[in-house]
Amino acid sequence: MIKSLLKKLFFSNKKRDGCINNLKTIPGFRTLDEIENDNSNDLHTLTLEKGEIQPLFSPDFGNQKGFKLTKWYFKIGSVIQAGDVICDIENEHLLMEFESAFAGKIISACPLNMHLRPGMELCKIEGL
Repeated sequence: MIKSLLKKLFFSNKKRDGCINNLKTIPGFRTLDEIENDNSNDLHTLTLEKGEIQPLFSPDFGNQKGFKLTKWYFKIGSVIQAGDVICDIENEHLLMEFESAFAGKIISACPLNMHLRPGMELCKIEGL
């Protein structure tokens, strides 16, 4: 009985591998092992010169629809670091914490509860 309960609670290796293979069809998806073994540190190479302004855009989730920006973690004028979670984006099926790729000061931001399309500008960051 315990074995059958455990089988219902946890994927078999075959099902887990199938799910991971399906997820790998999404551009940019990486497993935890791939992330931990990646030595490129791409996030830390994105720097802004003083006064340079870079917009951050909403991601493309493929066939997912109905996303809106539900929470800002920083205000306009706040100084952020690369990798900081700056906002939450969600729809009825998914909640995503959106991280900044740049360090700098937030100089503009779109309003809360704004319905997002792929590629819409979320905010602008100015290099310090």
